[in-house]
Amino acid sequence: MRYPHGIALHRDNIYVTDYWTHAVLHFKMKQQIRHVATFGRGRGSSDKQLNYPLGLTVSTDGDVFVADCDNHRIKILDPSLRFKRHVTHQSMKKPRDVKLTRDEMYVLCDDSPCVRVFSHAGEMTRSLVTRGDGMQVSDAYFFCLDAQQNLLISDYGAHNVKIFSKDGTCLHTVGQEGHGRGMLYQPRGVALTKDLNLVIVSNNKNFRLQIFSCK
Repeated sequence: MRYPHGIALHRDNIYVTDYWTHAVLHFKMKQQIRHVATFGRGRGSSDKQLNYPLGLTVSTDGDVFVADCDNHRIKILDPSLRFKRHVTHQSMKKPRDVKLTRDEMYVLCDDSPCVRVFSHAGEMTRSLVTRGDGMQVSDAYFFCLDAQQNLLISDYGAHNVKIFSKDGTCLHTVGQEGHGRGMLYQPRGVALTKDLNLVIVSNNKNFRLQIFSCK
């Protein structure tokens, strides 16, 4: 790996995007972690290629959904990283991350509105969260969903995590610009613990993980 970016887990499988080699790597996690497969044949737009992949997620049946950023699409692979299909839409501009619910696919794009919601078949149902300052999103690469489908968006440009309701209303902001306790500087990844009590932020330029309580 040269520049690992997104990571997703499913049972004993680990999937990682490598931004610079335009690939997805599959690891098995048993007594030890071992590499079992790689998808991607150099930078390109064919079914077997990626173009700067970023975030990814795994469905309940094990399919891998990859934000194929510079191809402006979501690439869907089976659990063994064999190509299945693409989800494309004219409004999907440079997708950076993707998350799934039972019925919908949320895509974070480098555009405004920056979140587009689709059916799993690829029909767009609505747009959420505009780009801008204040209670909007400045620049974001990754997000996650809680049990109520609230969106936690790691705002790289505003140095905080913003929490939006599923209708796109900003509910709360976590963190502020800086290097001290409780401060963030250009945060990237964001995740919730299984019990939904802690927000874990990959604090890129502070070279640390920052953990916030949801209580």
